[in-house]
Amino acid sequence: MTDTQKTYFVCPAPPCPNGKLHLGHIAGVYLLTDIYVRFQRLAGHRAFHITGSDEHGTYTLVKAQKLQRPVDEVARMHNHEILACLNALGIEPDEFVRTSSADHIENSLGIYRALKDNGFITIKDGVQLYCEHCAEFAADSLASGTCPDCSAPTDSNLCEHCGLAVPHARLQQPRHAPCSGPLTLKPIRQAHLDIEKLAPTLQRAIADSQWPQTIKDLELTWLREALRTLPMSRHFERGVVLGDGEEVAGQTLLTWFEGLWCFDTGIRRLCAREGTDYRQVMASPDTRVVFFMGQDNRFYYTVGVTASLLGRGFPAPYNQSIQDFSTLEGAKFSTSRDHVIWADEVARVIDPNILRLYLASIAKPFGNQDNEFELEGLMATARKLHVWEASLRAHADDAREVVDEPLPPSLAEQLGRYTAAMDGLAFWEALRAIDEFLANADITLASPRWQAGQVSALLGMLAPFIPDWSQRYATLYFGPDWTPATGKLSLPALPLPQAAFPMIEAQIPDHYVRAYQQRFRAAATA
Repeated sequence: MTDTQKTYFVCPAPPCPNGKLHLGHIAGVYLLTDIYVRFQRLAGHRAFHITGSDEHGTYTLVKAQKLQRPVDEVARMHNHEILACLNALGIEPDEFVRTSSADHIENSLGIYRALKDNGFITIKDGVQLYCEHCAEFAADSLASGTCPDCSAPTDSNLCEHCGLAVPHARLQQPRHAPCSGPLTLKPIRQAHLDIEKLAPTLQRAIADSQWPQTIKDLELTWLREALRTLPMSRHFERGVVLGDGEEVAGQTLLTWFEGLWCFDTGIRRLCAREGTDYRQVMASPDTRVVFFMGQDNRFYYTVGVTASLLGRGFPAPYNQSIQDFSTLEGAKFSTSRDHVIWADEVARVIDPNILRLYLASIAKPFGNQDNEFELEGLMATARKLHVWEASLRAHADDAREVVDEPLPPSLAEQLGRYTAAMDGLAFWEALRAIDEFLANADITLASPRWQAGQVSALLGMLAPFIPDWSQRYATLYFGPDWTPATGKLSLPALPLPQAAFPMIEAQIPDHYVRAYQQRFRAAATA
């Protein structure tokens, strides 16, 4: 147990319920969230995984129109699929907030009112893209064009390529997705978040934060060089509707605000369940809010969500984990091109422990653009895990004496390096520390002395990454009450028990390898 127990609210960006989750979704966001939550719990902290589904975006609407089914029914169907994909990899959120839920709608309006009451929302003249042919306003992915900052193809509101906001007034060559016709700008009255008024507070909070330096530099540069208010409302049929008392009554909040605010609704639910005061919890120095996201969510989390916290008197997020888009055989995961591996399907063929360990290993520092999924890496991970198992079993089988000695300095150093890396969201560094620990430990060789402390430390380091695998061996050797957080071991008597469960196969099934190569490499080798 740590000296001061912290409460972590760990919140990955909510997926859009327009389909299942593929391994690109899992690797960059939801698996890393799960790993971090498990690490903080093992360290003795309270940690909660809060996410949800962004049901008010255009993607779900388009999918429903394609299926010719009610949009709420389609969202419900895909929510079940999303949770099944998470569960297939051992990921179970503590709170899953549907943005269509009554409490989320009420909470979003409450956040809006609080920001407005505090002087950080203004109603001003704005513009929204409009299709004369369809006689309707366009929103989000229904308006596409070219990014004014990086010239990449983009939807309105945010460019996935450079990560910057793209207001309707700045979108180049805008066209309406349903009809492919040109869009024009139509004047409207619109709610804006006054980032300009919040800028000094926002700059100080970001500069003083624990965020990765690359992220801090990007957001501080935007605040210095491109600062402007951010539109918060628009004409769109789905979403959180602003009430009759508002000048912009009938408009809906942008999902880049209310959709991301599902974390706040989840925290409120947890506080209500535990009988704690939401405002006291959020203001406490022992509370830490941590966000996980892909590169496309960076701007609105680091600027928009952070501003909405500061504007209500709460601290900035403690940290932000941002990953570049994962690629599969050199190309971005793409549902439309069927260039994907679905999480629930692959977990039925390949042991989830292998998948978790490999997917965690492809995470990289933001900006490297090197989050590559490759068959060879997956196969190497299966072999590595098999070798670890064989070493653990051989070390136990030859034991004549059980010893619990302090870790030697070289191993203690790697354990410290691992802990710092995990705290700092540098999962790639943590995995390197595990490899170094194993390379220097006495548990990879047969020995008459069974190193209980080293085995326990190794299992503790691996537990956030491959919890089922680690718990199997921890229970085998130390009993069901084992936890590395206690610092105490219940030492087994000799002879050490032999595992009654099978080892993980060292090879990925041949039929899967053949299918993978045919699907993703056939064109390249033809």
